[in-house]
Amino acid sequence: MNTKQRTILLATVLVLFAVVSRIMSVEQNIWNFASIGAISLFSGAIFKNKANAYVLPLIAYLVTDIYIEITKGNGFYDASQFFVYGAMLVTVFFGTKMKSAKWYNVVGFSVLSSVSFYLISNFGVWFAGFFPSKYVMYPTTINGLIDCMVAGIPFYKNTFASDLIFSAVLFGGYAAYAKASKQSKVLASA
Repeated sequence: MNTKQRTILLATVLVLFAVVSRIMSVEQNIWNFASIGAISLFSGAIFKNKANAYVLPLIAYLVTDIYIEITKGNGFYDASQFFVYGAMLVTVFFGTKMKSAKWYNVVGFSVLSSVSFYLISNFGVWFAGFFPSKYVMYPTTINGLIDCMVAGIPFYKNTFASDLIFSAVLFGGYAAYAKASKQSKVLASA
């Protein structure tokens, strides 16, 4: 299998893993416990073709939003959704800045990614109040922003835990694969 075929296979597996984990999260009402954040970070770190790294999590998010729209009726909601997609792109960007896959880098970038996702996505939920929608939940005031950030904490716990767990699985598995196949470079090889 050549490098291009391995890259396509890896990208396909990652998208499927992200889609399945996010759908399971939604179906089990375990909100925000999914692999998509970790996959965004991982993609930014390992794909040489950065366009692939940025597109991969967007495809996974779009597919699951379509599923949620069909099954629950709220896969596409309001302006805050743009902030969620943007937060995923920020996470990919963080991955592109990871110089090595040492455990402390993976943990640090995972924490940074989950914190930034929390801040960006919750700001988006609040900011959506400036646009009329049936999903608007908070007044567009400082108190509304504070209430929104506080209300997001239970969701953040799942984001934080899943980013750490899935990052450990992805980066650890990839490092084990690289060691087993005698590849010396773990990052930017796909």
